[in-house]
Amino acid sequence: MDLVIHSGDVFDSIRPATHVIINFLKQTGRIVQRDIPYYGIAGNHETPRLRATTAALEYANMVGAYFAHGFEVEHEPVDLGDARVSLALVPHGAVGDAQVVVTPDRDADVNIMVTHGTVPGLVVHGHELGQIDLPESVLGGDFDYVALGHYHYFHEHKKNTYYAGATERFGFGEVDSEPGFAILTFDGSGGVGIEHVPIEARPMIDLPKIDASEMTGADLNEAIAQTAARADIDGAMVRQKVANAPVGLAGTLDRPLLRELRRRALDYSLEISESGTADSLGSEGEVEASFGSLEEEFRAFVGGRRERGDLDAAFAGEFLEKGLGYLKGAGASTHEGSP
Repeated sequence: MDLVIHSGDVFDSIRPATHVIINFLKQTGRIVQRDIPYYGIAGNHETPRLRATTAALEYANMVGAYFAHGFEVEHEPVDLGDARVSLALVPHGAVGDAQVVVTPDRDADVNIMVTHGTVPGLVVHGHELGQIDLPESVLGGDFDYVALGHYHYFHEHKKNTYYAGATERFGFGEVDSEPGFAILTFDGSGGVGIEHVPIEARPMIDLPKIDASEMTGADLNEAIAQTAARADIDGAMVRQKVANAPVGLAGTLDRPLLRELRRRALDYSLEISESGTADSLGSEGEVEASFGSLEEEFRAFVGGRRERGDLDAAFAGEFLEKGLGYLKGAGASTHEGSP
């Protein structure tokens, strides 16, 4: 291995937890201690909103790697044997500049651009905070290879322009993804060999949805137990959806059963939607969402949690009272500060 490149979103937040940073630095050390050049960029999740804020990726720069995490395009030359590789590092913060133009180094033997965002024609379900569509001024350069970040699947946009994908699944929307990384081999005459290498990841199981429209509490508990028994949930991330549940049915759940399922699984998520709600309509239907005021939405949220048995009545009442007080206080402060 001559060079390691990361195309963004090492972290999922601007201020990652200390143990996350420590583990990242340990893995970074395994690379740089072998004298392998390691370069990367900041993605949308870890790019500070304010230019004065220092990104957590700066820690990697202190131990021998280099991550571009600011708001400018950076060009880094890397000598690998007799070859000069030029890296055009285009972090998420630089992509938002409408005037940005990225060009290769004509004196280099190999030109690689590393950037982060959504390419034209790519459909990504859901919109992430800070997500940016990559403009043609970024993608139009004549590079030997473009390493894309943001999309968690191994995906070819066009010749020599790929998303390497993610090394772990990050939600049940990616239950069908194959985590891994890409290995590039340059033949010295402009050709690039691209291989996706799958890696073992924690299993993620989306259990068959349960239709609870005609069920009693005992029926639902039995259905949950039987569905889990038909899958190997030990050590896995597991989601069980229940649709069309009559109002109040969630309050009859077998708590010892749920504790046992959560003990066996790495994570067991039980999602219950009541009759007539959007989740009960199925994934094929078009659902138009409408929202009330913040106070109305908060009341509905607390009421739903109380109905499902997630909150006891006393705590729910206190939580609702304090939450509404905070919302009213915040609204008053906003109006006072308005011109």
